[in-house]
Amino acid sequence: MKAVSGVAIRAISAAVPIAIARTQDYEFMAEHDRLRFQKATGIAERRVSPATQYASDLCAAAAIRALDHLQWDRQSIGALILITQTADQPIPATAVVLQHKLGLSQECAAFDINLGCSAYPYGIAVASSMMQSLGISRALLLMGDVSSRVCAIHDKSAWPLFGDAGSATALELRADAPAMHFDLMSDGSGKDAIIVPGGGLASRRPPGAGPIAEESGPDGILRRPDNLVLRGADIFSFAITKAAPSIKRVLDKAERSPVDTDFLLLHQANRMINDTVTKKAGFSALQALSTLSQYGNTSSASIPLTLCAHANEFTTEKFIVVCGFGVGLSWASATLMIPKGSVLPVLETDDAY
Repeated sequence: MKAVSGVAIRAISAAVPIAIARTQDYEFMAEHDRLRFQKATGIAERRVSPATQYASDLCAAAAIRALDHLQWDRQSIGALILITQTADQPIPATAVVLQHKLGLSQECAAFDINLGCSAYPYGIAVASSMMQSLGISRALLLMGDVSSRVCAIHDKSAWPLFGDAGSATALELRADAPAMHFDLMSDGSGKDAIIVPGGGLASRRPPGAGPIAEESGPDGILRRPDNLVLRGADIFSFAITKAAPSIKRVLDKAERSPVDTDFLLLHQANRMINDTVTKKAGFSALQALSTLSQYGNTSSASIPLTLCAHANEFTTEKFIVVCGFGVGLSWASATLMIPKGSVLPVLETDDAY
């Protein structure tokens, strides 16, 4: 896979809801189970959106923050790409709605991509290559999910894991921008490891079938067909097998090693997975930035959110490796140069646009 040169990251921002859901307050677990869960996953609390706030709202807040920081004319944005698995509606694409809400030009290309955990490296690859091939000078890459909306509150395997967040990465054509390297992978044979089985056309729910009711799955958990089902053991096995080799491949392409890499940014899955991947990839624990304890698993937004939560680490230019892995199954890595002062602190908001 060819490197992409001449596209620079200019700003990274992230937004989260104000409301905090703490693991120790989760009523569907006994106290000793909550302590064990928190120790294994590293998740102490998450942010949960109010009923009036959607993925587009969190991404819009992050986008406005980035645009204001850069003082970019909104008419100069030539592409808006949104990566989400919790779009506002099935139709139209939420990116097109955001193009209007953000006041961007009608000449701005806008479209959605349906990806979750691997979103950041995939998104940077799509946006940067599109900019290079079409001569788009400025673009916004938005990614965010309100995963709390698709989890059954009494599902102990999923509900305490997922938090809500949105993010924005501003990209610009610059001749002096260093190369970005990518490793993009997929395996649809593992699609059932993380899935929302109902709600789409493939669920083939006949007209007039009546209201959607909760059903007991093989694990004995009651869920609606449009709730998320997570097979944690399958994801653990997949992640610790696939992520580290991807990181090594992309570092080899960049002619780098963990020793001369500033930080490793993993999708925030859980502590056991991330600690294992970090060690197998040859990185120290200090190099692996984390936000699991504050925000949990925020799906597509987890890597940019983690960057923003450590904004104070980016007062100078940093070379980083990012790696996302999960739903799909899909996994990907990228090497990125983050300019000094381009990472903005996390914004807390319940605003709806």
